[in-house]
Amino acid sequence: MSKQKRVSYIRKPYAKNSFLALGLALGALVLGILGISSAAITAGQAQLNVAAVCFCSMLISIFSLFYGVLSFFEKEKKYILSKIGIGISVLLIIFWIVLLIIGMKG
Repeated sequence: MSKQKRVSYIRKPYAKNSFLALGLALGALVLGILGISSAAITAGQAQLNVAAVCFCSMLISIFSLFYGVLSFFEKEKKYILSKIGIGISVLLIIFWIVLLIIGMKG
């Protein structure tokens, strides 16, 4: 005999923290793109406010990662938005760490 799989037709809501995680990740991505493009336009001679925008992008992506992980503690919810937010945040954090290491070496 084979076990029958149960199919639930109840729609699960999204985790509340997943909206915050995705929103913060997208905000960090926008700030990162603005900061990097501003630095590229000025040929690496960007002003201090560009560094502040990039630093804010890194901080916001860390908070996005925190809220994404926090959303997995909500029971019986959809987690797709937090997975996307965590993916974007991890990529941004790795990107900023690599840029910091390159900046310190060069």
